[in-house]
Amino acid sequence: MDSPLGKLCIAFLAVANILLRAQTLVLSLDSAERTSATLYSNAAILRHHWTVQIPPGSSMVRIEQLPEMVAPLSLGLHWQEPAVRTLTMRLVPPVENAPELLRTYVGRAVSLRRRDGIVEGELVLPPTSLVGGVEPCYVGAVLRTRSGELLVSPCGELVLPPSDVAIARTPVLSAEVSVQNAVKSALELRYQCDGIQWQASYDATLLDDDKLRLEGVVHILNNTHTSFRCSELRLIAGSVNFRTPKSTVFADVATSAMRTVEAQASLAPLEESFDEYHLYTLPFGATLAANSTTVLLLRPRVTLPVKRRLIARGRFYGHTSAADDGSVEVPVSSIVEFVNAPPDSQPLPAGLLRVWRQSAGGSLELVGQDEISHTALGERVAVEVGRAFDVRVRRRDVESRRLSERVTEYTVEYSLQSSRSQRTELSVLETFAGNWEIISSTIPYSKRSAQQAEFTATLPPKGTATFRYTVRQSW
Repeated sequence: MDSPLGKLCIAFLAVANILLRAQTLVLSLDSAERTSATLYSNAAILRHHWTVQIPPGSSMVRIEQLPEMVAPLSLGLHWQEPAVRTLTMRLVPPVENAPELLRTYVGRAVSLRRRDGIVEGELVLPPTSLVGGVEPCYVGAVLRTRSGELLVSPCGELVLPPSDVAIARTPVLSAEVSVQNAVKSALELRYQCDGIQWQASYDATLLDDDKLRLEGVVHILNNTHTSFRCSELRLIAGSVNFRTPKSTVFADVATSAMRTVEAQASLAPLEESFDEYHLYTLPFGATLAANSTTVLLLRPRVTLPVKRRLIARGRFYGHTSAADDGSVEVPVSSIVEFVNAPPDSQPLPAGLLRVWRQSAGGSLELVGQDEISHTALGERVAVEVGRAFDVRVRRRDVESRRLSERVTEYTVEYSLQSSRSQRTELSVLETFAGNWEIISSTIPYSKRSAQQAEFTATLPPKGTATFRYTVRQSW
């Protein structure tokens, strides 16, 4: 290469390399002019926007800092100018460990520094694992020496030459684009990220026995190692079908960056019906920090009428041991009910609802929590906060008669006891199979459905009550 022709070739290659690098447009998520996110219960759709000057001919667009949980099949580049064509796209995975780094050096010259000297050669196969020690061993690696010998799983200190490309610590999208004439175009990168999700939660404070104060927040979980500065945030409430790979694993949430806002209607999301779901648009942006949970306002504070109920489900009383008289204890559930009919008319996305009450000493204490499903405007919400402490219920089968091969008649007795200082109302739910008819009952009852009847009993202060019913069943 010392000849004039050789020097000319070297100069030509250098210029070509400079031109090639000049034709590569490097973008990053941090350099995006605008980022928006639409969040679902199990994933997110991210959109990043840039304005890019495209030179004539073919160019490479390199977008860095992509999250590690990007769904590869969802990646798409969208150019505002129709003249720009995307020819190919390639998602390059990040280099996270030494074997992955050595994989990028396959076919290149490397040096192996050992106690007996330095061995130079070409890396034919990368290692599958490393074994540490004074001289680490590269299990599975194959090194071809200058003399042609093959060293399998060599041991020593592997010395690598400088890399001619940047070593990516996050996924990188490389795209080849083509345009006939130079053009300036807006570019949108859109993809699905499986490491971001949201969940609603609510705080219901019992003001007295017939009113509660309800407010809600949204928890945005970013389980990726990437932070997103979002100028627009949207939430989709509903059961959206996402088919994600079974191998997707969420990272542990290491920290919790709590951002709270005052319960003012001007800061609440704007809600609208959207396809089969509900769409909430937050009127402000937010930074979704890596490995953190961000908390934002969802449901402005509102006061609603509430009803307290005690319910004993008689047919499903578990495997409680029977007493000497054959009776079994039935747990009594404490239920908080309200109708979602606030003045500002907003449905409630599914989430966790916590119920609070102020003690005589003035402290606000949690009395129970339960999951609620998606609740449209005007629908009833029933939350089981726990078991009643001062009300006991026992159930006993008194008599059973077989009237025919397909007809049975039996009598059930309930014994109720209250230690409360006020009168207590209690509902007992019984579930029946087949065709059934209640022949007699000592207290009022109603048929709730084709399989269930509800008996309503009233207990005096610190008193007891007993009722019986007889039912006839046929198959």
